[in-house]
Amino acid sequence: MLKIAKEESQYRVELFQVNRLNTLFSELVKQQLTELVEEPGASVVFNLSDIRFIDSSGFDVLLKVSDRAREAGSKFKLCNITDDVRELIILMELEERFDFVTCTNRREKILQLLD
Repeated sequence: MLKIAKEESQYRVELFQVNRLNTLFSELVKQQLTELVEEPGASVVFNLSDIRFIDSSGFDVLLKVSDRAREAGSKFKLCNITDDVRELIILMELEERFDFVTCTNRREKILQLLD
């Protein structure tokens, strides 16, 4: 469900085989992302290209990880936001709370796959 790839000091993380970030997956996602952003100087890019819906617990995870990254001196960015998720972010007035980037598909060495 969670794929983590590393290229130099940048982690690229994405969910696969799911199209929602909700209560069912939020605790695992929170634990893994928090562990990555606690590494000082790390850059973590969370690819949301296949995510169509995020519930309140999913947004809570993203906000907590983003805040923890700032505290730890690392970077946490979201990329490839779908239109549905972008609409939710705007409705919840969270645009200013996240950093957004555009991701391209690259050949990567997969660091970890977590079910």
